[in-house]
Amino acid sequence: MNGQKLNKYWLELTDKANTPYTVGAPAEFLSLRAIERREKARIPIDESDLPVNPEYLHEIKGAGLKIHTVSKWLNAVAVIADADAIKAAEHLKFVKKVHYLGPHLKFRNPANRPAKQRKSLSSYPTPGGNENPMGYATLQNGLLNIPGLYHTGHRGHNIWIAVMDGGFTNVDTIPLFDSIALQGRLYAGWDFVERDHGLFEAAGHGTSVLSVMASNLPGFFVGTAPDATYFLLKTEDTGGEFPIEEVNWVAGAEWADSVGVDIINASLGYTQFNDTSLGHRYWELDGKTAIASKGAVYAVAKGMIVCNSAGNEGDGAWKHIGAPADASGLIAVGATDNDGLKAGFSSFGPTADGRVKPDLVAPGETVVVAGNTGLDLGVSSGTSLASPILAGAFAALWSAVPDKTAQEVIQAVFNSADQNQNPDNQRGYGMPDMIGAWLELEHFNVDGIPYSFDQFNRTLKVLAIPGQASVSDHFEIYDLKGNLQEIEKISWNAHAVSTLQIRLSSTYLPGLHVLRICNGQTCRQQLISFGN
Repeated sequence: MNGQKLNKYWLELTDKANTPYTVGAPAEFLSLRAIERREKARIPIDESDLPVNPEYLHEIKGAGLKIHTVSKWLNAVAVIADADAIKAAEHLKFVKKVHYLGPHLKFRNPANRPAKQRKSLSSYPTPGGNENPMGYATLQNGLLNIPGLYHTGHRGHNIWIAVMDGGFTNVDTIPLFDSIALQGRLYAGWDFVERDHGLFEAAGHGTSVLSVMASNLPGFFVGTAPDATYFLLKTEDTGGEFPIEEVNWVAGAEWADSVGVDIINASLGYTQFNDTSLGHRYWELDGKTAIASKGAVYAVAKGMIVCNSAGNEGDGAWKHIGAPADASGLIAVGATDNDGLKAGFSSFGPTADGRVKPDLVAPGETVVVAGNTGLDLGVSSGTSLASPILAGAFAALWSAVPDKTAQEVIQAVFNSADQNQNPDNQRGYGMPDMIGAWLELEHFNVDGIPYSFDQFNRTLKVLAIPGQASVSDHFEIYDLKGNLQEIEKISWNAHAVSTLQIRLSSTYLPGLHVLRICNGQTCRQQLISFGN
């Protein structure tokens, strides 16, 4: 490149003609899990799924340009080039448009370090007890009615979540992440900034974001989806704000889609850049203009749930959401305080074309998060935390109804939100109720009694559902021979979803028993299992 100044450019290509890939052989560019997601949702594999024509990439390199990132959805390539090389690229017959993305700057963060050996805890923090199994996360999780799912065993099992951020410092050593790491549910995906696998570095922001979903020390700090599987992706250059990060956002979403991820969380947003001439104007926030927003529309179309922070400009000069929060179908997440009221800093809508934004809200003010080392906890605020709290809540819900599609789950969550009949541009459709969404999706039989049994603490947890339960007199437990094992008076709210916790006094052998919940002369019963 002859020692000239290097810049980054975005080359939009004309077509995918003569590509060696075909929609009839998707296994060449999509995982089986990604294909199955499309099949379940009846989403056809189309030309946007095909990789960029490799011959075009070969010619771009031959013209003296270095490829930084390739987007199959947008059929475009981000390149590093000097003035002579970019002029040559403009004359390539398959290049439709060239956009300037800013200067090519070296990454400013410390050099990569290898992953460290994880050490198991020698002692655990004092549990909070059965009343608060989620520990310091009880309040923030409770606002979304997550504990009901947690108590019934739905914590994100077999749901894959991609987390796109600027770095995940010390996630490889912090004990809060022992469960996902030691059980093979934590993957260092890819660093789209430095083009390597160095993820456990550069920024603690991603660590905080991950912690409100994935942490799992019962009674101390538990996230909204401790049983999910996580893929960490670094798309954000923490050395500054540049348009290339929007390109990285799209590339990260494509990576997540191709491996079979179910949910994406991106606590990222773009309005202004270091080069102010490249910043977005409000009229551009129509969901169709910004690179990241265009990519987000595709991500949603592929059958994933995409949560993105709305932004923290609500009390600033900008005030509005950023890109890609403006994208249609993407769930832009605003922040509330611990009373469910809109946080002052939370960005608001509408989009430039008049759509309601944010879409939903979640706790984002004075949120408890992981610290930088050990068992340290901290308190932080931002829509950057509201988004992952909600993303984890989606995972917990989806794990309860794995046969449902992303759009079915999303619709139920919107229906459960507290402003679903009267959305506005401050809180969107409002704060969701994950149990309410679950009830809509599951269509529980009136005789069904959702429950879980904690064998270690000998505690039976029963989910009371409005319309099924009234203020009950007592419960009874029988063995399969009809012998009464236990009887105890209980009461619960007949008009709200609640979780009844029953500490059992007798010794039960593992196996099936009969639970009867009685109100007056009327009893409902169901087989339940204690242990294995």
